[in-house]
Amino acid sequence: MTRDRTHFAFDAAIRPAITVAPGETIVVETQDAHSGTITGPDVVYETLDDVMGRIGGANPVTGPIAVEGVAAGDCLEVRIEHVEGAPVTGFGYMTTTPTLHPGFAAETVICRRKGGRVEIPAGRGPVLVPCRPFIGTIGVAPRGEPVLSFRQGAEILGNVDLPEISRGAAVVMRAAVDGGLVSLGDAHLAQGDAEIHRSAVECQADVRLRILRRDPEEATFSGLPQVNTATELGSVAPGPGHLEDLVRAAYDDLALRLRRSGRFTLPEAYRLLGAVGTVRVGQVVPPVYSAMAKIERRYVGESDQ
Repeated sequence: MTRDRTHFAFDAAIRPAITVAPGETIVVETQDAHSGTITGPDVVYETLDDVMGRIGGANPVTGPIAVEGVAAGDCLEVRIEHVEGAPVTGFGYMTTTPTLHPGFAAETVICRRKGGRVEIPAGRGPVLVPCRPFIGTIGVAPRGEPVLSFRQGAEILGNVDLPEISRGAAVVMRAAVDGGLVSLGDAHLAQGDAEIHRSAVECQADVRLRILRRDPEEATFSGLPQVNTATELGSVAPGPGHLEDLVRAAYDDLALRLRRSGRFTLPEAYRLLGAVGTVRVGQVVPPVYSAMAKIERRYVGESDQ
């Protein structure tokens, strides 16, 4: 599916761009957060309103992808097999706007991909950091009103910017409408804990994935989207909300999952998470926040997906 099939909302009224069989492998081309308009440092956006006015939206997502046989209430498991960052341009970019800090001037900084690393420009010369491409925005269509693709919510997932959503991850979401209608985009070449700078290293991507139908009980689905890998189980709490409340909600969901697995009582689950659980912060760009609580599978008697 090519990157010209993008839109700016998770919306059940948008006709599917493609319908796939469960487990079918497809390649999804995604656009960057500014719809491919940033071609160099001379292309600068002052504010989000500037982006919306000039492009028509932010964080375009490719799709929707409908999955045969999926009904509202089913779980979808999106298995990400590979993410190729910046396959066309060979670079990502970071943006600065005065809304981040009133003393900053709006600017665009190009960050070139150099094999397995990314150049972060600095006055003393570029700093090379690991290239770890991932999908920043992925979600399903809601049952009611559309949700803009740069937003988020427990019912859609959305713009959570979690580096774990990369090769080898399985993203579990509950379908609100028949077919699920999955859309994704907003890839990054690199990001630390939390997108703090209005952008990470934004880029286009080619994503190879499969989507499976899962029974909610089988998936131990407890209300929040999941990001699971071969070594970890994770529950994601998207905003809106205060970050500390999202961390609490993510841990609560993960504790319920451990209880539903049949291996632990709820008090035991909380004790285990209190001892070895970890937190990944995805978004801290007001008003968008996200947090994921995680635990290694080896502590819960699981070794793979």
